[in-house]
Amino acid sequence: MSPVNRLRQSFLNNLLMIQEISTRLLSQLENDLEKTYFQTKDPFQRWTSSLKLIRDALKKLKVHFDDHSFKDKTEEIPFFKYIKPAFYHWNIYYTELYEIESNLPKGDVSKQMEFLELELQYIARFFRQYAFLYQYYKLNAEELDNIYFIRGAEPQNILLPNIPDLDPEFSTSCDYLFSKFRAYESLRDWLVEKITMLRKNPSAPFEPGMDASGLYWTGDTINLAEIGIGIHQTAQVNNGSASIADIFRALEETFHATLGIPSKRVSELRRRKRLDRTQYLVEMRESIDRKFDKENEYDPNKGNRGKIHD
Repeated sequence: MSPVNRLRQSFLNNLLMIQEISTRLLSQLENDLEKTYFQTKDPFQRWTSSLKLIRDALKKLKVHFDDHSFKDKTEEIPFFKYIKPAFYHWNIYYTELYEIESNLPKGDVSKQMEFLELELQYIARFFRQYAFLYQYYKLNAEELDNIYFIRGAEPQNILLPNIPDLDPEFSTSCDYLFSKFRAYESLRDWLVEKITMLRKNPSAPFEPGMDASGLYWTGDTINLAEIGIGIHQTAQVNNGSASIADIFRALEETFHATLGIPSKRVSELRRRKRLDRTQYLVEMRESIDRKFDKENEYDPNKGNRGKIHD
């Protein structure tokens, strides 16, 4: 292999390693955050627990960052443009969410709607204030990446928000702003969801923590997807008119899980060996059979059925 090809292969291997480690860390973080959100009713406890999870994940990400220096800007840019904001935006999101829940008017639906709509307006103003950079973010543009996502680069004549005192070795001029864009988009979705809920139920004011639930899918999500596919194939919902996507979304909402794209889940099952395609459903059936068989063994009336007593 020529020196050029070896260098190219080394770059690809390092980039794949960064992506693999960050994807694994982020997946674990988001699973833990989701579990904390739905299992914790108190807003302050939810906020502090979430921040601890986020900071621990960022520390692990930084350890990896320190151990594997970037060879050039083609590695550095995607890290600060995509990877770090994917983690850090959760810090901003949960901090802003705590502020909203803490200041939400109590017990009055009309006042709550007014308060939440003002928060939506604030987010809209923020996006307008940084309209150029927000469009750059939305369009996934690349022309100015060398300025925005390289450490030490100092952009000129660009309006940037006040940012916390960040580590210059672990920050660029725009990774915080891109984190904020992501956080505010998620926050906007949360606000719209709560406003819609209040409009549909004008006699039921929102209470922070009311969406907490003990029903949380803790097994492999492919098993829940297997159930969803089985429900769809047997046409048990809406006389068979419910789509597999509808069924997946219902299961996600009920068990606070993320099943992903239905067609990909179907493909996962299709790739299995024939006898293993419904392995979780088979496991469920066998478990139920074992339960009832065991109970029948100890049924005190088992040997007396059908007998005539004097």
